[in-house]
Formats: sequence, structure tokens, C-alpha cells
Amino acid sequence: MLLSAIFGTTTVAPPRYSDGISVGATKMVAPARLVSGCGMVIECSSRPQKKATKHHMKTRPRKSQGWDIRRGPTVYPPLPTLPPDWTLVTDGATAATSSSSGSAPPPAESE
Repeated sequence: MLLSAIFGTTTVAPPRYSDGISVGATKMVAPARLVSGCGMVIECSSRPQKKATKHHMKTRPRKSQGWDIRRGPTVYPPLPTLPPDWTLVTDGATAATSSSSGSAPPPAESE
């Protein structure tokens, strides 16, 4: 099994030369590009995948019909008023309507 099949990259293994090997009358010397590097070549993917946000931005549904592009936001009817036994609390103070009526007891404080 090839290393490239396991790791998905192309690996280059430089030959092991010491100072040089003499073969007959010729002396073989290691090429400079293989000795100076770490021996691995990084190969880019031919079809890289987009990461999550970029993918969703590219493949999001777009409005292409004229009637859909001109359509405004949905208008909902206003919410009904709260029942008298409910109080609206904003920033730790009760609303003005419940404090002036006096019929609702103040909320119990727990320590």
C-alpha cells in the first residue's frame, strides 16, 4: 500500500547518500533540492471544499421571482393586553398601571 493512499499526499523520500557513493568511475552526489528540504511535498486538493459559513452563504436560497423580491415583511396583529392578574416587570420596577391600581400584591422577595 502506498503512503499517498493512506495520507492523501505525495511523499518524496530522498535517497540516502553519505558524502557520495562511487559507482565504478563515477561519483553520485545527492541533489541539493532533496538534501535541503524535509522530504515531503505538500499537494493541494484539486477540489477543495468550502467550510461551513462560506458554504451556507454560497448555497443559501435566493429570491429569483419578481413577486417574491417585492414582497414585504409579514405584518402580524398586535398582541392582546395582559390579564389584570399579570404584571409587566421592566428593569426591576413594576409597570405604572399595576402600582397605581393597588389590587395586585407586590412580588415576594426571596433571599
